[in-house]
Amino acid sequence: MLLLKIIIFILNIPTFLFGAHFVIFGLFPYFKKKKEFKEVKACHHFLIIIPARNEETVIPELIESLNNQNYPKDMYQIYVVPNNCQDKTKEVANASGAKVLDINQKVKTKGEVLNYVFKKMKNRKDFDTYVIFDADNVVHPDFLKEINNVLESGYQAVQGCRDTKNLYATWLSNSYALSYYLQNIFIYEPRIRIGESANLNGTGYAINKEIIEKIKYQASTLTEDIELMNVCAINDIKIGYASKAFFYDEQVEKFSPSIKQRHRWLVGTLEVFKKYFKPLCKSVRKNKNLHAIDCLYLGFAPFLQILILLTTIGNFLLIPNFKLMLLGGVLSYLGTIFLSVFMISYYKKDIKKSLKGILLFPLFTVSGILAALKATFMPSKNWEEIKHTRKINIKNILEDK
Repeated sequence: MLLLKIIIFILNIPTFLFGAHFVIFGLFPYFKKKKEFKEVKACHHFLIIIPARNEETVIPELIESLNNQNYPKDMYQIYVVPNNCQDKTKEVANASGAKVLDINQKVKTKGEVLNYVFKKMKNRKDFDTYVIFDADNVVHPDFLKEINNVLESGYQAVQGCRDTKNLYATWLSNSYALSYYLQNIFIYEPRIRIGESANLNGTGYAINKEIIEKIKYQASTLTEDIELMNVCAINDIKIGYASKAFFYDEQVEKFSPSIKQRHRWLVGTLEVFKKYFKPLCKSVRKNKNLHAIDCLYLGFAPFLQILILLTTIGNFLLIPNFKLMLLGGVLSYLGTIFLSVFMISYYKKDIKKSLKGILLFPLFTVSGILAALKATFMPSKNWEEIKHTRKINIKNILEDK
């Protein structure tokens, strides 16, 4: 029993450190005044990249929302990059008013698509900043204007504010939204308030063309966004957060595809962690930047989820008191519900329509342990398509808060 106590105590240390890190850098920065970004004239020329695989259904809405940006039309270009398509993505993109960049080599992942584009555009002088979107996104009319404002404040990369276009579709899509609200409110915004870096998260971000060339970025994992973020942290390149640059993502609505999707993300996260662990540790010692520490914590997240499972089982074995365990579970559940209601209210969404997502968000969180176990012990690099079918334009989203 003593040995078990020692083991459980040791296993609880990473969980405690992670929790302390979250509280200190997620809550305390709110004592500082919010950083406001002044509106400046349009001065950045954007090249918008949209990797697309069988996205004929949803891509017109994204292109339409980009064509209607409150930003000078001669200061941004839209490029769709079809790859491995068996549908009419290319034809639909052309008809919608975007330029199409054909890939003349085999690619398997979004990262390989971006590698191709960055190499192809290296010598172009008619733009200075890349903007990356997924084909299922739609974009607020002020997105580019807000990104431009943050870039002009000194950042060389900026993450936009991610929201969900099928927010009320199912409890699962609502839970995804809550997970992104959690990152926006307790990771991105607090870091900016204390002069540190936000993260890059999949889509809806901008990065200076010169930075891509300077760091010689070459994606080699399933999570090219996390990989790019790690390279930025290692090179002490700060990432801004544009809290008013809203874009809307289509989330998975069924449980099985959700586990597959999160499994792929976690496999990529572990790949990045393995590849950049030593450089990140070196950056922490050399630059003493919080962002490198954040990247280390993110890379350790799959292991942490498994540790939480093990310590929960261990604590029950040490204290086989069902009533006490039940009380702890109920309090944790109620705390999560309170947090979810706060986040839905923060973004002025409909609590009633979000009720299923709020009540089942703890299930979404706990189910992440299944994805973590699979990613750790059964990693697979096979890309599985997540179908996007929600034809929702930006006007519908802005009208249906």
